[in-house]
Amino acid sequence: MSLIKVKGSSIDGALAAVDGSALTGISSTSFGFWSTTGFKATRHSGNHTFNDATVTTLALSNEDYDNGNNYNTSTYKYVVPSTGQYFFIFNVAMEAGVDNEGKEWNAGIYIGSASDPKLRTNFNIKNSRFRKMNLCNSGTLPLNQNDELIMKVYCDRSDNNQPFWQGGQTPIMTYWEGWRIN
Repeated sequence: MSLIKVKGSSIDGALAAVDGSALTGISSTSFGFWSTTGFKATRHSGNHTFNDATVTTLALSNEDYDNGNNYNTSTYKYVVPSTGQYFFIFNVAMEAGVDNEGKEWNAGIYIGSASDPKLRTNFNIKNSRFRKMNLCNSGTLPLNQNDELIMKVYCDRSDNNQPFWQGGQTPIMTYWEGWRIN
């Protein structure tokens, strides 16, 4: 297998795919933080408490960048600026306040008031519990202009106590990032 080295400033037009076909419509201005649709929301400090067996909005109140001003740091929603295919990546870094903090965790990106996330990850350790972990995922979603996206987390301790999530030593490791790719 041969590798193709492409300079970042020359990514325009068609780019060879691994299977030999061409990826078209690629432009150095259509993706990444330099586009008009990209954002990265983070949590720079502080702790977050989740209610047991409840879906909770993840309060990411800081922005590393927000080209187009589409992420709201008060409502924690991203409003899609234009119809297209979007790439998202997220990581929820958790350090429990005490051992045995949760048996099942889910994190995902929800569209509007939907009850089912469109991009999600799950960690279910059955009869064991944990002290530290990361929930992460990435993928693409077809979205319409003005769709509202929100990042939510679910934790089930199975004991009706309130799970406690703290950012650990580096809470900025919890983030949600995305941009339009076509």
